[in-house]
Parts: sequence; C-alpha cells; structure tokens
Amino acid sequence: MRFKNIKEALDWIMSQRKGKGRFPSFLHLLDEMGHPEKDFKIIHVAGTNGKGSCVTYLRDGLMALGYKVGTLQSPHYRTHLDRIRVDGKDISEDAFLRILNKNYGFFVKNDLNMFEMDYLIMCEYFKEEACDFVITEVGMGGRLDSTNVVRDPLLSIIVTIGYDHMEVLGDTLEKITREKCGIIKDDSAVLVGDLKKELKDIVKEEAKAHHARYFETQAYKDEGPRKFSYRDEEYELYSYADYQKHNASVALEALYILANEGLVHFDHAKIASAFKKTVWQGRFEIIHEDPLVIIDGAHNIDGMRALIASIKKINMPKAVLFSSIEAKEYDKMLRLLKEEVEEIVLTRFMSPKGLFRIEDEAEDLHLKRIDDLKEAYNYLYDRYPCIIICGSLYFLSEFIEKVDYAR
Repeated sequence: MRFKNIKEALDWIMSQRKGKGRFPSFLHLLDEMGHPEKDFKIIHVAGTNGKGSCVTYLRDGLMALGYKVGTLQSPHYRTHLDRIRVDGKDISEDAFLRILNKNYGFFVKNDLNMFEMDYLIMCEYFKEEACDFVITEVGMGGRLDSTNVVRDPLLSIIVTIGYDHMEVLGDTLEKITREKCGIIKDDSAVLVGDLKKELKDIVKEEAKAHHARYFETQAYKDEGPRKFSYRDEEYELYSYADYQKHNASVALEALYILANEGLVHFDHAKIASAFKKTVWQGRFEIIHEDPLVIIDGAHNIDGMRALIASIKKINMPKAVLFSSIEAKEYDKMLRLLKEEVEEIVLTRFMSPKGLFRIEDEAEDLHLKRIDDLKEAYNYLYDRYPCIIICGSLYFLSEFIEKVDYAR
C-alpha cells in the first residue's frame, strides 16, 4: 500500500494507537536496527508540566547560537506534522508522505504504533536535514515511553513532577519520579527543574546508580511582568505567563551545561534576543485582543494552579471555556477555577476520550453546559472581556481548528 496524499497518510498513522506494554519490543527492534538515532546529539526532556515549553526555549536558544535543531514533541497542536520540526518548522507534507510510504511495509511488518513510527520518521528526516542537535520530548512518563530508546543522550532533563497519568505512572509523586528517572542513562548528565527536595533526592539516587552527572536549575529572580534574571543576567519573555520563567530557566541551565562541556558557546545577548520572540503555542497564548482570548493547555492540577497564578493578574471579568478527558482530575481543576473567574462553561469535543461525566460536574458545581463548541464560545464572546480556553490539549487543537475565534 502507498498513500496518495497527506490526508490519507495522516488519517492512517493517527489511527495506529496500539496499546500498552510495547516498549521492550520497540527497543529490541531498534537494537536490531543499530539505533538510527545514535549519531544525533540528543537532549531528552521529561516532566509533568512545562516540558514542551522547555523544549521550545532550548530549541530557540540553540538556534540563536547558530545550530540547526530538530524537535520531536507530542501531542500535536494544529496538525500531526508539527510533532516533527526542524528549526521550528513542521516537517513538510512531501517529506512526511515520502518517508512514510518508503517505510510503510517495514512499519506494518513490525506492527508499529503511531508514536514508534513518528520516532523512526524523525530519525530519517533529521539525518536528511543534518541537524546539529535533536531534542525529544517524552510523551508520558519516561521509562517506558517510546522516545526512551536513546542510549547516549547528551543531557536528560526532568522539568517538573506532579500528578498526571496516575493510572500508568503510579499514585504517588515518588512513584511518578521513578518512572521519569527512567530516561537517565549510564555516564550521562541529568538536569532537574523546580522539584521538591525529596523528589530531587530520588533523582540524585538514580543519577548515582547510573554514574550520571547531576545538575539543578538555579532559582530565577522575578523582575516583573515577562522579565526575570537568571545567573545575574536579565531576560524578557514574549509570554505573559509567570510559569514560563521557570521553564525558560531550565532551558538556560541546560545551555550552560552544554557550554561548560564544550558543546556550545553561550552568548547571553543572542539567547536573550531569541527568548523575547519565543512562542509555545497553546501555553497562555493570546489569540485575540478584544475580547482578550487566551488558550492554555492546563490539563492537570499543577498546570491549573500555574494558569490561575497568571490569570489572577488580569484585571477584568474573566470566564472559562473548559473541556477535558475522563482520565483527568477535572472536577478538582474546576473547583480551583471557580474561585477565580465569573463563569465556567463546560463543552464537549470530538475525542474518543471525551468528557463523559460532564452532566454530573455541571450540576454539582452549578456550571453552565453547552455541548456545541462554537455555540459555547459565542455565548462567552458576547458576555465577557476576557475568555480563557483550557483543559485537554486535544480540546485546544479542535478549538483552533473549528472555531472562528475572531468572529
């Protein structure tokens, strides 16, 4: 079989979401293949929240220093193609279609799922593009994630630890930390962000067991809206989200580590200039000015707390349009949000993991429910000067695709 167009190709690959317990077989396959990623300078990034933002700041920092950077991230935002990027540009439709068609027989023979195929497509594409650095983002957890087949990363980063995917990763922060520590490899380096001391101690223990060098991100100094100092150097971000100061600090420390190991030359002016323009879509992203419409991928408790800290600084009446998937603790997220905004409207989106108990939450918390996404948005658009769209990242993707938010 060969796909004739990109729509056919993407529809097929996105349908290949085969279940759990696949990592050992994928690792064995890459062992047999000789690890096609082995020649890359790979930075591997895990974390409950902030890993996508950290990847983006690190990418832009490296680009500002003159390097070509490939990134593999998930989930996608506007199109499946934005999972695989070089210097921030999506893999082209032609390149994706060509590489998928070339390897289709191999993919089917080995019964690969979407994430595994994306990884191998990434390897071929980044070799064609001769990337200087490759940054891969963990999809979930770390130890058993399909990206964890890399044997010799330059650096492994754990940005944050919080409660998410507990049905897979464990029901305590200690268990979740152990899972994320699975990305630490022998004789490598590991960097942690703002973790609690007891969780840092777990990472230190795992690093020692792997003879890995251990680093911590230093505290940044808040200098007001969008501004902060790190290692006595000032930076200004494009984003108004306070939580991005931490994510940018983690990326900065990663750049210092690479510089200290002789892999890059740290240039504060170039990096600072890049950070002023860095945009990570779907993270406190302003998509409309009047009314002020902000989308944010807060999809767990810690993410919601971080979002609330930023929206508290918006001095106007605020409303929220929210949708999630059943596995998330959306009832707790909604209770946090309800204290900070004038109104919350619950809606649905077209996902096989859609919000199932929306009726119960709407009744228990006295929230308005409008199933139709466009109708729900229009209701808020006509009533509030500030609207926050948040919840599942898949929900944000559908909102951007289907709703004329500028009207």
